[in-house]
Amino acid sequence: MNQWDYKIATINTQHQPDVLEWFYGPQSGNASVQKALNSMGSNGWELVAFFPARPADQTFKHPVSDCDTLVSADPWLYHAIFKKPSETTEERQQRVESERLERRIQRARSR
Repeated sequence: MNQWDYKIATINTQHQPDVLEWFYGPQSGNASVQKALNSMGSNGWELVAFFPARPADQTFKHPVSDCDTLVSADPWLYHAIFKKPSETTEERQQRVESERLERRIQRARSR
């Protein structure tokens, strides 16, 4: 049976148009969201779910004053759930050794 590692990332999907969009019209998709998804994918993570982080307005009662506080849902925040197969012991050892070697190389270059 496969073992999986999971990761949840909260992504702000609010689109901020850049200068090129003012000249050439809207681009396809939100570049920051695409960048986040591509980054996770390049690290071996597979997107399995994408949903609003807080789907509805919420009312909280203050514990001391007993006053109600309305917290509006942020329509731009989404949770992205990713999964990838768990590392075997051998893969983990290889990754750790590779990371150690990379750190040694960086230290040697910075001297």
